[in-house]
Amino acid sequence: MLDGEIKEQLKQVFAPLEKSVDLVYHLSSHTNQSELVAMLEDVSSASEKISARASGKQSQAPSLSLERDGKPTGITFRGIPGGHEFTSLILAILNADGKGKIPDGGIAARIRNLKGPIRIKTYISLTCENCPDVVQALNQMALLHPDFQHEMVDGGYAQDEIAAIGIQGVPTIAV
Repeated sequence: MLDGEIKEQLKQVFAPLEKSVDLVYHLSSHTNQSELVAMLEDVSSASEKISARASGKQSQAPSLSLERDGKPTGITFRGIPGGHEFTSLILAILNADGKGKIPDGGIAARIRNLKGPIRIKTYISLTCENCPDVVQALNQMALLHPDFQHEMVDGGYAQDEIAAIGIQGVPTIAV
């Protein structure tokens, strides 16, 4: 799925990883499931610290969660994080190892002090240029707070939810 040039770039980006990061995909009969699995296998091939594996859980849409050293991070992607959201996936991997965008100590302390549990979904479109900033910020919060979960939801896979909530534009954050 990923071309050779992108795979080579990912090898360089992931070279400093020290912790293991698992891209845990959920089983789905959705027609795009094989696309998700192929992308995750390509991403994981860029570093021995990254693995892609099935969770055994069922999902209607292609989806994956990130684990760090075998433990959930609170980050989930429902849909295939392509387009602008591919960067969100790569940054989530780096952040899970402390190698990506890290907020300063004061902001990190404020995030850790939030009262939990916190469960947030961000509805996005893969063509939205503003969505990755929101997804990346909330993913970072999930990594810093032990009871914070963030799910990026590609609206293309959640039309019934979008209609029920009445979403008119993206990014839309729902609690």
